[in-house]
Amino acid sequence: MAKTIKFNLICDNKPIRTIEDLQNNFSIEDVLEYYDNRLLHRWLEVRGYEEELEKVRAITTDSPDDPIEVAKQLIKIFNVISDDKKIEESVYILEYLKERQELYSI
Repeated sequence: MAKTIKFNLICDNKPIRTIEDLQNNFSIEDVLEYYDNRLLHRWLEVRGYEEELEKVRAITTDSPDDPIEVAKQLIKIFNVISDDKKIEESVYILEYLKERQELYSI
């Protein structure tokens, strides 16, 4: 049987090995990207964080493309202290950059 390779996430330019590291260096932009590309799911699974993995898999929103609601749920799952205004600002910047990149590709 193949050995599972553990890997670190990078949040706020710091390696993340544990949930505590994630809480202390939480970056909405980074974590949302990891959530979208499912790297967060794999990291939780490899590290043995089954409870958090189930909660991340269970994230639901009224609109599947609502990153603000996803960010709020991720913050709740990982017990990160943040205010709603900061979340909305960070997500707005992300959406703007993503939209701009799409326009440049056209």
